[in-house]
Amino acid sequence: MHPWVIAKGENAPYLDFIEALTTDPMHMSKQGIGQIAVPFFFLVSGYVVTPIALKQGLRFAINRGIRVYAPMLFVVLLTALMLVTNLHPPSTGQSQELNPLTLFTNTALVNYLVFPQVVLVPVAWTMIVEVIFYLLLLAILPVLRRWVWLAIALELTFIFVVMMSRGQLGASYSLFAVNVSYLPAMIIGQIIWATTKQKIPLWTGGVFAGVAWSLYVLADIVGLGRIDTSYNLSLAVAVLFFMMGYFAEPKLRQWPFWTAMSERSYSLYLLHMLVSFVVLQLLRPIMPFPIAAIIAIAVVFGVVELSYRFVERPSHALARRLSHPHRDRAPGPVPKPDPKPAPPPTAKPSREPAPRPGAQRLEPRPNPRPAPVTEAETAELPRTPRGRAADPDQTIVTRAVGRHRAANGTGGTSGTGGTNGTGGASGTLSGQLGGQLSGRLDAPRRSRRVTPNG
Repeated sequence: MHPWVIAKGENAPYLDFIEALTTDPMHMSKQGIGQIAVPFFFLVSGYVVTPIALKQGLRFAINRGIRVYAPMLFVVLLTALMLVTNLHPPSTGQSQELNPLTLFTNTALVNYLVFPQVVLVPVAWTMIVEVIFYLLLLAILPVLRRWVWLAIALELTFIFVVMMSRGQLGASYSLFAVNVSYLPAMIIGQIIWATTKQKIPLWTGGVFAGVAWSLYVLADIVGLGRIDTSYNLSLAVAVLFFMMGYFAEPKLRQWPFWTAMSERSYSLYLLHMLVSFVVLQLLRPIMPFPIAAIIAIAVVFGVVELSYRFVERPSHALARRLSHPHRDRAPGPVPKPDPKPAPPPTAKPSREPAPRPGAQRLEPRPNPRPAPVTEAETAELPRTPRGRAADPDQTIVTRAVGRHRAANGTGGTSGTGGTNGTGGASGTLSGQLGGQLSGRLDAPRRSRRVTPNG
């Protein structure tokens, strides 16, 4: 409302009271207390957009291009419609000539880089600053991925060079330098992100922030597009508010109203001046200003909602589809393999040898702890040297003998020993040991002492 009151010379004592407490002490009488919102917007952009660019890479250009230019096209066409119908939309005092070229340049925002300027949407000047920042991010993206400190240093160097060469390449380049002179506010937001996310040391962030602040003040000193002396103070207050919000964020509740407002903030920014100016001009002659102001605010939010539902939100969906072509693609049906019938269970082959015909099968029995053996009841098995043939009078007791012969009572080389421990003439002690060795199959392969009765 403040720009309209100033433009029309409206007498509004309550607005004068608010201005006396806010804009006058801060030297913002030409633009109002809302001037703080512009550098605050730049700070938020630098803080939020930088990690998005790192994440999306080159897809960032498609995503941001559609999000910025689709609502901008709607506002430019709506402004052209109001100009054609003589509804007198707001103006910066510059030309508002309508033709296909001016419609294109205002939609693409390059009208702020072309001299002479044709400005259809006065508030869109901040958007060309945003677009320049996006292009700068894309240009230094490979460096930003590896060396954040070097990328910030390159950005600050670029700003300084453009500002210092503003009068060397003509009027259009001078307009470009004016827009670049606002980038230090975004760089400060980027530095806050890099410092808080530990991408750069704290002392490095402090040095970079001091350099960025100095460049912003330098632009005011050399007169790059500043219309009063409040720009530096506005940035300082915006940084203060930003840091207060940053530290208070973990304790703040996310109300649905503020979430909805943040989603509609871009449409609200582009449309608030256009719609409020036209509505106030239509209603003010027939009703008091307070009532007209209330109606104008309601109409602004109504048009913003229409823009959000039918322009901005569909453009967001389109940007997501084009920047993530594989994410939103519906997966086709996956054919299920034919279930194979489970094979019938087969009995595992037994490792035990088949019993000999006529031999009595011994049932497994528990292996109790053997009774203590006395010295008189023991006998020592003879050893056989490795690699030599066994002597007929000696018996080599191995695991194979124990496994295959203990169960059916065989023992020795030619003698048989059943469960009663009888053996052949040349079987020696093996017949007596046949039954006992069935319970000691896992003993180490060495000379041992066993009982004769098993």
